[in-house]
Amino acid sequence: MLEKIKKHWKITSLAGILIIGTSILVTVFTGGKEVEAAPLQTAKARTGEIRVTVSGSGFSTPSNRVELAFAAGGTVSEIYVIEGQDVVEGELLAELDNRPQVVQLALKQLALQALISPEALNAAEIARLTAQDDWEDALASLQYLISRTVYNSEVELATATSALETAKTDGSNQSAIDEAQLLVDEADKKLASAMGYYKYEYIPAVLGYEPTAEEISLARAQVRTAELAVEDANLYIERLSSEDACADMTTVGSFTSKLNQACLDIELAQLTLDGTNLEAPFTGRVMAIEMVAGQSVNTTPVLAVAGDSMLVHFYLEEADLPGVVAGLKTNITFDAYPDQIFEGELVQVDPELALVDGTPAVSVWSTLGLAKNDPALLGGMTAEVEVVIGEVEQAILVPVQALRELAPGSYAVFVQAADGTLKMTPVTIGLRDIATVQILSGVQAGDIISTGLVETK
Repeated sequence: MLEKIKKHWKITSLAGILIIGTSILVTVFTGGKEVEAAPLQTAKARTGEIRVTVSGSGFSTPSNRVELAFAAGGTVSEIYVIEGQDVVEGELLAELDNRPQVVQLALKQLALQALISPEALNAAEIARLTAQDDWEDALASLQYLISRTVYNSEVELATATSALETAKTDGSNQSAIDEAQLLVDEADKKLASAMGYYKYEYIPAVLGYEPTAEEISLARAQVRTAELAVEDANLYIERLSSEDACADMTTVGSFTSKLNQACLDIELAQLTLDGTNLEAPFTGRVMAIEMVAGQSVNTTPVLAVAGDSMLVHFYLEEADLPGVVAGLKTNITFDAYPDQIFEGELVQVDPELALVDGTPAVSVWSTLGLAKNDPALLGGMTAEVEVVIGEVEQAILVPVQALRELAPGSYAVFVQAADGTLKMTPVTIGLRDIATVQILSGVQAGDIISTGLVETK
């Protein structure tokens, strides 16, 4: 105990007076009368481990569990698994009597074969020639109506305009763009000249009357319709000649639409047939079977599969929420295996509080790391979970009583100097538990720190 210091101190709002010593007395004068205050205590900043955790209780649950149902109703013909059996992704679990679906698929396949047979290919060739003739007739009618000169000039202008747009969008240099623009201008002049010839020479000498806008529009539409028919016939023949006529169903026309419909009918029939099977959606375990062979079922769930990985769903008190975020390490113990600690990682904090026995609680989820030699864990097993918010092994630590909050988030401590005086020193803090706080800056290990009037060990 250092000698009692008798000085006149002014009490400040910090409720701490700059005093020297490991256990020193403060003497003040009140109303002209000397009063001896309680001794201030000190502690030494030390290096050690700090570990901040919160704990909660919960239960294990499969990471994913699905209820499986048949896509359509029917009679159960076979069940290939039993409850508790391990299965792999894609494994056949059960099936319905699928004879009607097999027949329907065969009928749709026959319909497609009729469309891609050699006879169908010959008919398509005839249709293409007919479409070609129709196009040539429609084009001749249009050229007669507006003159071959005007038609050719329109085609030249359309070609030049398309080339200009391509040059502008494909990154061509300015010289190429200017050249394309020049061709457009020339084609535009040719069309203007052709229109003059059409009005003053072609109409009087050849047509003998001036066609209406509606007549010309109809003639253009007939040409375009005939062009589309030729394109459709060509695509149809191309698909009939390919290995898979259903590989590309993006084209739509009078010929290809029939082929598309036949392909879609087969696809639908195949889906219907597949719907009579139940397959494992992932590798896991059969948890429940709610059917027997020979039973009529509908589209309600009849079999449950759970994944082979586990989660722990647990609850924390509201006061423990600060600092609890996804990614933190968890240590898990089960009532069935009290001496074994399973490690995990916090993966989710639910956005709403849950009611547990009528009390609001934070709902939290953690992974459960399992090794091959770990004991068997079942869904619903009671678990105790410790969430490690932070831990540092070589930290500079002082008692929490040494902290003085200057402003929200801003702290200082009183450090004893060599001459015994105390100096207020701003500090940056890190982890903090109920008794100890980590100092990141401002204090070194071995510094003597005032803890106020609280005695520390």
